[in-house]
Amino acid sequence: MDKKTYLSLRLLVVAVVAGVVSVSVVSGNYIVPLAVAVTAAIVMYAAKKRVEGVIEDERDYQTAGNAARWTVNIYAAVSAVAAMMFMAMRGQNPGYEAFGSFLAYSACALMLMQSVLFKYFQGKSNG
Repeated sequence: MDKKTYLSLRLLVVAVVAGVVSVSVVSGNYIVPLAVAVTAAIVMYAAKKRVEGVIEDERDYQTAGNAARWTVNIYAAVSAVAAMMFMAMRGQNPGYEAFGSFLAYSACALMLMQSVLFKYFQGKSNG
């Protein structure tokens, strides 16, 4: 299988999974989307093994790393500002305080997870 066929198959699988998940959720069935997601993962894994040629290289991993770093930084900054704004407006609506706390804790959890994973992978690459 060549790369173009693989990419077309991937697009088809994504469309099928999206359609099945949306119809299943609307109908209240939550088992079918899980089964479809697992089946799609197996199909994509098998298809990736059959591709002849390079699908991804070091530049892709470097780009993904840069995107992840920027995503964490932007989310943390925006969440911190939004959390402060919601906390400041808690007098208008008590629910704002809970939402502000959620944003603050989610930003902290994301940054903590990034730090732990960074240290883990840094140690793995040095060892």
